[in-house]
Amino acid sequence: VVRFFEEAARDPDVTAIAATLYRVGNPSPIVEALLAAAQAGKRVFALVELQARFDEEHNVHWARALERAGGHVVYGLPGLKVHAKAALVTRREADGTRHYAHVGTGNYNPRSGRQYTDLSLFSSRPALTADIATLLSALEQGSSLPNGLAHGSLVAPHHLLPALLARIE
Repeated sequence: VVRFFEEAARDPDVTAIAATLYRVGNPSPIVEALLAAAQAGKRVFALVELQARFDEEHNVHWARALERAGGHVVYGLPGLKVHAKAALVTRREADGTRHYAHVGTGNYNPRSGRQYTDLSLFSSRPALTADIATLLSALEQGSSLPNGLAHGSLVAPHHLLPALLARIE
């Protein structure tokens, strides 16, 4: 996961990186990569959750550093705790723009990442990357997703539980 962010930050064909940051820790190689990307002129967006148990101070520190580097930061959403681990990289390629996504459980904290077993998915599938782009765009605008995601990705708290219950039924 760290390599995904670091390579995206270094790649001259990457134009944008967006991510949700919950409990990033200190040090944070992922935020360091986002800082490098912003300083290199890439568009960087991060939703930084302020209700990150035990890591609020680190999150605020990193969010301010990202803003100073030219990144766009949203400091959580009122009434909603964003505990997602999601990232989207936008890259220029010979046949046009392509998106690469990472979604996973847990958080982007290297210390807790060594303590827990998290699941991660990397994908460039257009349906998934479109849903992640929609999610991150809504978070960047400070809004929730009114009717879910177009390609079926499920997001808690509004869409995941009802969809799981319907599938169980």
